[in-house]
Amino acid sequence: ASNLTAVQERLVEAAEALLGAKSLIVNGRRYSQDCSGTILAIYAKAGIELLNEYLKHDGNGVHRIYRIMETARLLYDTRRPVPGDIVFWDDTYDRNEDGLRNDPLTHAGMVLSVDGTGTVSYVHFHYTKGITVEYMNLETPGIYRIETAGTARIVNSPMRMKSRRGDVSEPWLAGQLYRIFGKGYEYRGAS
Repeated sequence: ASNLTAVQERLVEAAEALLGAKSLIVNGRRYSQDCSGTILAIYAKAGIELLNEYLKHDGNGVHRIYRIMETARLLYDTRRPVPGDIVFWDDTYDRNEDGLRNDPLTHAGMVLSVDGTGTVSYVHFHYTKGITVEYMNLETPGIYRIETAGTARIVNSPMRMKSRRGDVSEPWLAGQLYRIFGKGYEYRGAS
């Protein structure tokens, strides 16, 4: 889109260049093959170095990136994010293995675009597909897909696998597990 900053354009280009990558090596540095490594690699490829600040925080990779955004006061909640935003989710899996939905900051991705219906295309690391594009719509967070003129379109990608019984009564879609966005493209380094 023409209203993107040069930094946002570089982030989208970097994300698109890493789609399907079998390894994440940017500027000679290897990043982990997971969601936080994907975010760090995309941002590094676009010229925004988060790794030094990342290493100063404790917790899982998603929590570390969240703390960077929180410390820099770049977290915000909206229904219409912009390309380059980092998106955070809670409860995408049972990280502490206690059987409860009490696992904050378990996954992250980056916004590529938002269409006229509010459906967000985001890039993230999927545990079976690798670096891929999926979808989230915060206007209709509980809708998986819609059919229009005989064509099905995903509105909210699965983010948490269904139970063995196929129970979808608990949140499992991207829009349902969404937590907040971070304006990582405005990050200027540690203060």
